[in-house]
Amino acid sequence: MAGAGGGNDIQWCFSQVKGAVDDDVAEADIISTVEFNHSGELLATGDKGGRVVIFQQEQENKIQSHSRGEYNVYSTFQSHEPEFDYLKSLEIEEKINKIRWLPQKNAAQFLLSTNVQDGFSDLLLKNRIWQE
Repeated sequence: MAGAGGGNDIQWCFSQVKGAVDDDVAEADIISTVEFNHSGELLATGDKGGRVVIFQQEQENKIQSHSRGEYNVYSTFQSHEPEFDYLKSLEIEEKINKIRWLPQKNAAQFLLSTNVQDGFSDLLLKNRIWQE
């Protein structure tokens, strides 16, 4: 996918492989949402299995602004589990529908993730994650 505009278009490409290339892709491993934080240093992805994976931009790529932006896994956590709503008699899937980074006020990074029913606030600080 290429950006619209003049001669300085940015080209975006995404490739990810979990397991061997020949393996069948499980439905739960399909990415359902992607969101960069405000600085572009962190990238959060949510999948149909309810997992959030946070990637951090490599140090060399921060220095060279025109280099290829590669990201490495920073943290992974399970944000949503499948549930059953007894009042509505519905199964609630764990698929992450949306991720939003909150504005940064200090060294901590906050993000919100939601499925069709719940919204969770997750705190990311250095290499640790606390779920509220």
